Amino acid sequence: MIARLEVRGMGGIESAALDFSGNFIAITGESGAGKSSLVRAFEFISGKRAQAAFINAGFEETEVTALWDDADGETLTRRSLSRSGKGRAWIGDSLATAGMLAARAEGIIGIQSQFAQLNLLDAAKQLELVDQCGGRELAACAERLGELFPRMMSVEKEIFEIKRRRAELEKKLEGAPERVRRVKSLEITPGCEAEWEKELASLERAEAEAGKYDDIAARMNGDENGPGLLDQLAAFLRELYSIAPPDRADEWRELGEDGLSKLQALFDSSKRELGLASREEIAAELEKREARLGLVRKLKRETNSPTAEALLEYAAETEAETKWLSESLAALDERIALSSRQRAEVASRAKDLRLMRTRAAADFGARVNRHLRDLGMDDAVFSAAVNRFDKVRASGAEGVSFMLSQKSGAPNPVGKVASGGELSRILIAIQAATEQSRIPASLVFDEVEAGLGGRTALLAGKKLRELSRGCRTILITHEATIAAMADQHFVVERRGDITEVNEVAGDERVAEIARMLAGSESREAMDHARSLLGA
Repeated sequence: MIARLEVRGMGGIESAALDFSGNFIAITGESGAGKSSLVRAFEFISGKRAQAAFINAGFEETEVTALWDDADGETLTRRSLSRSGKGRAWIGDSLATAGMLAARAEGIIGIQSQFAQLNLLDAAKQLELVDQCGGRELAACAERLGELFPRMMSVEKEIFEIKRRRAELEKKLEGAPERVRRVKSLEITPGCEAEWEKELASLERAEAEAGKYDDIAARMNGDENGPGLLDQLAAFLRELYSIAPPDRADEWRELGEDGLSKLQALFDSSKRELGLASREEIAAELEKREARLGLVRKLKRETNSPTAEALLEYAAETEAETKWLSESLAALDERIALSSRQRAEVASRAKDLRLMRTRAAADFGARVNRHLRDLGMDDAVFSAAVNRFDKVRASGAEGVSFMLSQKSGAPNPVGKVASGGELSRILIAIQAATEQSRIPASLVFDEVEAGLGGRTALLAGKKLRELSRGCRTILITHEATIAAMADQHFVVERRGDITEVNEVAGDERVAEIARMLAGSESREAMDHARSLLGA
């Protein structure tokens, strides 16, 4: 429990030290005196978020120190915050974080601020309160469901992703095996596309040269269109031989035949020297190469590949995807079977949890009602209704709604029918109904009795004092009858711009109770205060 609280530079408080020795402790003071600064100090040292706006105008930083006394012995924690927003914290002599402070404070102190009543309207908080009443069995069941549900959802997500990817690949791979076969038939190598372009250009040049040679050959040797130059020359020479002088005829014929023979030899050797294949052979090879490049370009367009080499990557990726598509069926069946088993277990756990929560809700309602009767709400009936959800969630298949009714009326949600005073008493009753093992060693209530007065305030004070038997209960209050029940009393006073916090006893306490009763220290108020204090 908290044994000491030191505050420096928080709100209107320049410096204050509170040594707690009682079990039921009252902190009182006029409105605006600075009691809220103490609430912030409790929250600050418990690891809650803080703002630089909380820092006293005359300070560059605020600092709160707390001494905790529990089963582990005494522990000092300290936390500071500067105007720049830089914060530091210590547990003992070791640096710590706000999260570490919060973990340290958990189970040691609970703070019910003026807005604690709003927790009663929060569905998650209502469920938590009912679950606390279910004991370890319910907690274990809820924990197990909390573990199983995300696993089940993870497997179902896997199933969805496998199905989605299968549908995506089935569409994507339509016609892909034939494209892969064609890619492999091309025997693609690095740089082959440029090489094939060069080869094609070379074949085109060779085809053009072969065409020219064929034209020359046709003109030299003749074709279906008529005799060639050699035939015409042979005919010309025969005419020349016919008119040659007898003594020169053989010479002319020999010269002419020799010339024709040399021309024919020149023409025959030129083809060998040029290394020309037949025009038909070149055309066939050219067609083959053009078809190959055409297929490359087509496949690049179909596969959105920038290069021929990228087609190999496409083929490898496609084969891997095809393999995954084939193997994924077994994985899908395995995941579906696992999901079915998980769903069955989740449904079973959720069913068990609902039964436990139904029993816990009834027990919780009965406990709260017993305390509400002690708080003067004899005609009110509190209940925790268990509402079923359409689907199971990680937290179960139901929620809880706090309901309130008069004995003769239908139950309605607490937030709709309970007054502020009734909410205050319900909050006290719920805290009193909580198992002792779940109550923090220290509880701080900030004007939890708001809306109460007279007999109801007296009953609330008695219930809070009863609660203090199991934990140190610190109550910031404006209600004199409750403050008078405390076994330790601090007063928050504002003197100018400075807030002071002092422990009061004896006549000083009588005067404070009188002020709370009548706003003055009149004789009647002082006498009334003494009677409340039993002095």
